Amino acid sequence: MESILNQLFWFWSLLSVLPEWLRIFLALFLLIHFLRLFMVYIIPPFFTLVCRLLRKMLYLISYPIMKLLASMQRRRREAGEAGIPVWMEIVEGMFSLFEKFFNKMIELFKKRKRNKNRIKRWTFYSATALVILLTAAIMNNPNEWYTQKWKKAEVWLNQEQVHIQASKASPVQKEFILNKIYKDGGNIREAPELTSPRLYTITNKETMQFLNEEQVDSKGIKWLKVQTPSGVEGWISSLIVTEK
Repeated sequence: MESILNQLFWFWSLLSVLPEWLRIFLALFLLIHFLRLFMVYIIPPFFTLVCRLLRKMLYLISYPIMKLLASMQRRRREAGEAGIPVWMEIVEGMFSLFEKFFNKMIELFKKRKRNKNRIKRWTFYSATALVILLTAAIMNNPNEWYTQKWKKAEVWLNQEQVHIQASKASPVQKEFILNKIYKDGGNIREAPELTSPRLYTITNKETMQFLNEEQVDSKGIKWLKVQTPSGVEGWISSLIVTEK
C-alpha cells in the first residue's frame, strides 16, 4: 500500500510544478472524456436493450387486450352497433404510439452505428470545448466549493508526501513560540490556509512542538504543523512564530 502511495505522490509532485489552470484542465479533461466514452459506448447499447425489452413486454401486454377488444367489437357488430367506442380508439392509439416510439429509438441507435466515426469526432470536439470553457470559468470565478475541495486535495497529497519523507529522515525536533508582538495569541488551524477552521488559540507563553511538516498556501504563506502541550495538532503560520 505504501508503494502505491509513494507512486501517487511522485506523480503528483510532477503535476504540482504545472500551473494551476493546466492541472485543472487535465483533471476536467480526464473526467469529461471518461463520461463521454461512457455515454457513447455504454449508454446507447443499454438503452437499445431496454427499448427491445419494453417493446417485447408491450407485445405481451397488448396482445390479450387487443384480442379482448376485437371480441367485444365483434359482439357489438352482431348486436347491430357499427360504431367504435372512443375509449377503444384511445387504447389502440396508446399501444400504437408506444410501439412507434420504441421502434424509432431502436432505428436511431442503428443509424448511430453507421455514423459511429462522425459521432466520436463531434463528441470529442464538444467535450474538449466544454473542458476549456469550464477551466476558464473556474479560473475567472472560483467559487467556495472549488477552492475548498481543490486546496484540500493538494494539502492532503502534500501532507502525506512530507510525512513519508519525514519518517525516513528522522529530523531533529524543534520547538516554536509566538512572536512577542502577538500578545492576544495565535490560531492553530485544521489545514494550512487562512480559511480553515480554528482548532486552538495558542498564548504567547505556550511552547509548540514542530512536527516536521511544512506547507505553502496559494497566497505564499508558509505554514508549520505543530502540536500543543495539550496534544492538539494543527497548522500555524510561520509569520507569527519564532524558534525557541
